[in-house]
Amino acid sequence: MQAIRLTVRKREAPGEGQVHLNVVQLPLIGVVEGGSVELINEVTGKTIIATVLADTIVVEGQIRVSAEDLAALGLLDMATLLVQAAIPLQEKIQKAAADANAMMIQGVNKLDRNLKKAGDDVAVQAAKAAETVMQGMKKATGNIDENEAKK
Repeated sequence: MQAIRLTVRKREAPGEGQVHLNVVQLPLIGVVEGGSVELINEVTGKTIIATVLADTIVVEGQIRVSAEDLAALGLLDMATLLVQAAIPLQEKIQKAAADANAMMIQGVNKLDRNLKKAGDDVAVQAAKAAETVMQGMKKATGNIDENEAKK
């Protein structure tokens, strides 16, 4: 899928959500008549999706867009915009789900590493505490034995 820059020409006829492209430009974008394209105002980032109508009258390098769509994009007649084939909604959802899954796996792996490290730290501290208790018990036992011997 390739994006191309085209000069916008305002269409006089109503038809919000429809654009007219020269038939020669369709393969460049990777779209067929009736397909969807994404129109992108590169300055503002505003984007709309429109249906393509193939037209031999439209000058190559131009795209005919309704006044309503131009306003939505924040563009004037003779401005330049980026046009690319629109990714179908199902593909967008699948990609978003795959990205979310990858992020979740990374989070789970990080949590697993942190829990393992915490468990290891607890084990080390427990061993030290047990050693301290054992030493205290030996000392206490020794003191008891000494006291008993003195009696």
